[in-house]
Amino acid sequence: MIKFHYHRAVKTVPRLGIRRGDPLCHVYSDRSLDELVAWGEARGMKLEWLDRRNVMPHYDAFRTWLRFCGEGVSRKEFVGDVRRWRARG
Repeated sequence: MIKFHYHRAVKTVPRLGIRRGDPLCHVYSDRSLDELVAWGEARGMKLEWLDRRNVMPHYDAFRTWLRFCGEGVSRKEFVGDVRRWRARG
């Protein structure tokens, strides 16, 4: 299932036009990378925008991309999903 975790930018990223405090959204799948990639492609996101570092594979949605995001999950659910993803190996 595609899930959305909303948060705020912790720093300014000039090359992306993001300012500290701007709303952001981690878009991720709790099922598969293929599901996430298909979601992104259907909305015009490029595969190279997929962030595979740190947390788990996700897209960082911001500014106009936020219109594609749905109801958000809690931080607790997000952290649980990250732990389950990492445990999969």
